[in-house]
Amino acid sequence: MSNEVLVMKYEEAKGEDLKIGFSVGLKFSKKASRRNKVKRWLREAARSTIGKIRAGRKIIFLANSKFPYEQMNYSLVKEKIENLLRKAKLFK
Repeated sequence: MSNEVLVMKYEEAKGEDLKIGFSVGLKFSKKASRRNKVKRWLREAARSTIGKIRAGRKIIFLANSKFPYEQMNYSLVKEKIENLLRKAKLFK
């Protein structure tokens, strides 16, 4: 599943563990500081919604390389993560 900011891939996991991964590729930005900042935003946004997500899933969030860094911020990332989780029906 995807939107203009993020791509989310998920699958069922064995057991009741919830595993979440994050990736911001070199195509997104050549500067490591920008990629790291977006990863921190992704981690924090996922951490704030982790209690609402069903267990037993593996989820990976990828930053869309076509979305400009200058327009991205934490509140946008959090909103888009929640939208993707709702779209995939992964909330409890």
